[in-house]
Amino acid sequence: MAFQFKLEAVLTIRKNTEEKVQQKLAKEQMMLQNHQLRHVDLLQKRQQLSEDMEERKKKPIHGNLFLYYMEAMRVQELQLRMLRNTIAAQQQIVDRARAELAEAMKKRKTLDSLREREYRKYQIEARRKEQNESDEQALLRHGRGIAP
Repeated sequence: MAFQFKLEAVLTIRKNTEEKVQQKLAKEQMMLQNHQLRHVDLLQKRQQLSEDMEERKKKPIHGNLFLYYMEAMRVQELQLRMLRNTIAAQQQIVDRARAELAEAMKKRKTLDSLREREYRKYQIEARRKEQNESDEQALLRHGRGIAP
């Protein structure tokens, strides 16, 4: 008789749940990374705009152009602030997904260790039965040799 773990279906469900949570975490981390890359890009654009404005200020600058630069910098600063808030919120989502994954892994590992213990008991019992059968056969063979 082969080993059968009574909670195999539950273990399979826990493994599937853990895999789904891993996928969710990967998705959320990818979104966070995209936000961070956008933040770096906006910082570079803001820096470039600032450098362009400083370069233009070395020469006489038209009032409308100066207002354009100031407004563009204000808009970029607002975008950066909003993106920082988005990144902070996304980081919290990633942290929650990470905690959820840790919990799912803990539940799966608990069942894995239970399965291992049950399998070891099964192996011990199988060896014991095999030894008993072997001893019984040896007694039967030995008994035949003595009998006339």
